[in-house]
Amino acid sequence: MRRLPRLPRQHWHAALDLLRRRDIPDGTSRYGYLVESDEKAVGVLLAITSAFDRNGRATIRSNSSSWYVRPEFRAFAGLMLSGWLRSPADTYLNVFPAEHTFAIIEQRGFVRFTNGMAMALPAAVWRGGGARVLAVDRLAEARFPVTAEDRRLLLDHWAAGCVAFWCEDRVGGRPFVFRRRWLKSRLPCAQLIYCHDIRDLTRFARAVGRHLWRHGLPVVLVAGNARVRGIPGIFINNKYPMYCRGEPPRIGDLAYTEAGLFGF
Repeated sequence: MRRLPRLPRQHWHAALDLLRRRDIPDGTSRYGYLVESDEKAVGVLLAITSAFDRNGRATIRSNSSSWYVRPEFRAFAGLMLSGWLRSPADTYLNVFPAEHTFAIIEQRGFVRFTNGMAMALPAAVWRGGGARVLAVDRLAEARFPVTAEDRRLLLDHWAAGCVAFWCEDRVGGRPFVFRRRWLKSRLPCAQLIYCHDIRDLTRFARAVGRHLWRHGLPVVLVAGNARVRGIPGIFINNKYPMYCRGEPPRIGDLAYTEAGLFGF
């Protein structure tokens, strides 16, 4: 996997093993797509394809990850991309595209659904102190029903290394998933991978912030188009824009993408 992100070999082993063990929709590729020459891999496009329920409707989401073709074989990159786009999916995602690929994917009908990254400090919010947090191994203690879909989402991402938990107040409960990141390789932070609605992050800001603080994660990153309303922070425009083709995901929903499952 030359020229792909410089990660330890065991990280790639873990990513491929996760793809090997996952349930995937019929007619989709388990690992992605490969360009081969003289029995050697010269190009790769990993794909994470998932079927799940959103608002009572079944949907298929496919996320391309770690796309690379050696320079002398770049003419075949488009064929590999076309193969992926012919696979059955309602939404195709490219959540961390390299800048030099923006024009390529835009020509294939991809549009930005986020333009930047918000940095928020939920622990600085003092209201809403009555909520409580339950880790995935304590979901049986929830006062409100945890749906099978929410339970599966929390467990899947927790098993992939995310900070996943259930948060509830006197009105109801909501799932949250975050991934540990590092800002400039020094400041630990938590990237929001999933919540039902971005307003839930504001509603449960104090409880979520205090829980993440105990994990050593004071700063929350949210891919979006503006700062998170009701939480102290800033918005950085044109920072890590994300692209989709088809129905765009909600802000705060990067479930079953490389951001959550691989930690890329």
